[in-house]
Amino acid sequence: MGAMFRVGLERLPDQGEIRRLMRRAVDRKTGEVTLASLRSLARIVVHSDAFHRSYEHRMGISIALDAYLKQRLCDELVVAAQLPENRAGIMPFQLCYPDSAPLDDDRAYALWFLSVSQAEAENRLKKLCRSQISFDIYMTVGTGDIESSQLTLNSFFRQGDADWTLHVAASNEVFECLNPGSDQKRIRHTAKLLEGKAPYVAFIEPGDRLADGALAHIAAVLEIRPETVLLFTDEDRIDPAGNHIRACLKPGWSDDQLLLGDTVGRLSIFSRQRVLEVAEELDTVEELRALPQPLACWLYALKLAVVEGVKPEQIVHLPAVLFHRFRDNSDDVSLQRRLAKRHLAVHRPGIVLTEMPLVPVQAGSACPVRVCYPLLSVLPLVSIIIPTRDRPDFLRACLQGLLEETDYPRFEIIVVDNGSIQPDMLALLEKVSRHPTVTVLRQEGAFNWARLNNQAAARSQGDLLLLLNDDVRILHSDWLEEMVRQNLRPGVGVVGARLLYPDGTLQHAGVMLSRDGATHLLRGAKAGGAGYLNALICQRDLSAVTGACLMIRREVFDQVGGIDESFAVSCNDIDLCLRVRAAGWRIVWTPHATLTHVDGGTRGQDATPPQILKHWQETARLVGRWTDWMEQDFAVNPALRVTDDALLLRFPTRAGD
Repeated sequence: MGAMFRVGLERLPDQGEIRRLMRRAVDRKTGEVTLASLRSLARIVVHSDAFHRSYEHRMGISIALDAYLKQRLCDELVVAAQLPENRAGIMPFQLCYPDSAPLDDDRAYALWFLSVSQAEAENRLKKLCRSQISFDIYMTVGTGDIESSQLTLNSFFRQGDADWTLHVAASNEVFECLNPGSDQKRIRHTAKLLEGKAPYVAFIEPGDRLADGALAHIAAVLEIRPETVLLFTDEDRIDPAGNHIRACLKPGWSDDQLLLGDTVGRLSIFSRQRVLEVAEELDTVEELRALPQPLACWLYALKLAVVEGVKPEQIVHLPAVLFHRFRDNSDDVSLQRRLAKRHLAVHRPGIVLTEMPLVPVQAGSACPVRVCYPLLSVLPLVSIIIPTRDRPDFLRACLQGLLEETDYPRFEIIVVDNGSIQPDMLALLEKVSRHPTVTVLRQEGAFNWARLNNQAAARSQGDLLLLLNDDVRILHSDWLEEMVRQNLRPGVGVVGARLLYPDGTLQHAGVMLSRDGATHLLRGAKAGGAGYLNALICQRDLSAVTGACLMIRREVFDQVGGIDESFAVSCNDIDLCLRVRAAGWRIVWTPHATLTHVDGGTRGQDATPPQILKHWQETARLVGRWTDWMEQDFAVNPALRVTDDALLLRFPTRAGD
C-alpha cells in the first residue's frame, strides 16, 4: 500500500486510509497480499481525484472517461509497487503506528518485526566474512516432535556460512524421519551430552527457530569478545499464523538477574570450556534427577553455575531478535526458586532468597523475589542529608518517619536549611536541632542542590551518605536497612529506592538515559504493577537513580569529588551516578525500599520560562558530557524508547539515516 501510494500519488497513506483500505490490500480468505488484492488497491488509487489531477498535470491528458487507459495504469501501478526501489524505505510499522506502540500490542510488534527485518536487509551492505567460530548445538527429539523439529532444521539451513553442528538425541526411527538430506554431516545422531569439539555450545527444543543468519551474527560478536562465557539474545514467539508475538526485548546483564528466575531466555550460547568446568557440580543437584523433561531447569542451573564468579564483561547481551520460541514459556517457577536457593547456599551462603511483598502491593499481583544481602557485624553509620526551605509540613513528616518509624539504629540527620524565613519553619528547626541525632546547617543563597549536599557531606560522620528530599515519607520500617544491605555489596557504589506518588502510583523505578536526556521508567504505573519483564519489581543494575533518595558510599563520594555544583538544579544526580559508574562502581535500584515522594514539593516543578530554560541547559550539558552512555543505556534495550510514562518500540533505521 505504501509503495502504491508513493508511486501513484507521490505520498504515503495516512492513518485513515490505512484503516479504510487494509481490507482491500489483502485477500479476505487468506489474509495475504495477492495479485487480485493489489489490483483492487490499484483501482482505488487510479480512480481517485488526486491521481486524475496529478496525471493530467504531468501528461496533459484526461483519463476520466478512458476505461482502457485506467486499466493499463492499474496494471503498471501493480508492477511498479512491487519494484524494490519503490518499496525501499517504507516501514509498515511506522506507517500504521506513527507515534509508535507499546510492547504488549502483538499486532504492532508483528509489523515492527517485519520493518526491522526489512531495515536490516537494506543495511546489510556486505556479506559477513566467514568466522572461525564454530558451534555445537544439542536437541532432543521425541516421537511427537518430528514435525516441529523440521521447523528447527529449516532454520539451521538458513544460517549461511556459519560453522555449526546440530546434535540430535533421538531413537533411530525418529532420526530417520528427520531426513536431513545433503546436510547429513551437520546433523548428527548422538546420545552423548556435549559431544563435539566446538568452542561454543547451545541447547534448543524441537520447534524453536533461529533467525536467518543468527549464528553468523553471534559469531561476529564472539570474535571480538573471546572472553565470553555466556551470550544471550532477544527473542519472541511465532504463532500458528506465522506472526511474531510476545517479544522479549531484554536489558543488559545485571548481577541479580538470574537469581530472580531464568530471565536470560532460551537462546544462550555457552563457552564449552566453562560448561565443562561446572558440569560436575550439576550432577550433584538432586532437584534435577527426577524431572521427566529436565532441559529448561537443567539449563537454568547451568546458567547459574556458569556466571558464578565471572566478570560482568564475560556475559554478553546481544540486542537482536535472533531466536523464535515454539512453545510458550512454562518454566517451573517453584523449582527455579529451589535451584537458586541451593546455588546461593553453596556459593554465597550469606545471601538469602525470599519472597517479599512490596509496600504497597497491588492485590493479586505476583510476590517479587528479594535477594537479601548480609549486614556487617558492626553496622555502618548512615548520614542522612535533607535540604529544605520553608516547608515545615514536609520536614516534620519526614523527620517523624526517620526518628520514629525506621528500624535501622545507626544514623545521623543533617538538615540543610536554604534560607527559611517562615516563623513555623524557624520554630521547627530550633526544636529539631536539640535532638541528639539531628544537626541543622543554615546555608543562605540561591538554591543549589549540589552545593547544599556537598557542604552537609563535608560535616557528616557516616560511612554511608543518604541524600534525601524533605518531601519523602516512610512507608515501612526496614527501608533504610535494605538500602544499607545493598550498598554493602562488593562493587556497589550507589543505591536507589522505589518511590511512589502520594496517590500510590509509581514515581521512580530507575532513570533511563537517551540522547534527549534522562527519563524515569514507567512513571505513573500502578504501585503493584510488574512492568515489562518485571522491571518494576526486581532489584537490578542501572545507569542512574534519582537523588530524591540516593545512598552512596563515602569513599565513592570522595573518590568522584562529590556532586558537580555546576549542575545547580537538574541532572546533578544523573551526573553523579555516571561519574560513579565511570570510576568502576555499580548503581543498584531496589524495590524493597519503598517511600512516598511528592516530587518537587519544596522547590516546586520547573514551570516558569527561566526554570524550563535552566533545566534544558543543564540537560544539554549532561548529554554533551556523557554522549556515548546517554545514547545507549545498557539498562534498556536499544529497540525500545522510554517516554515519561511508557516503553515504546523504537522506529527501525535504514541505511543512511
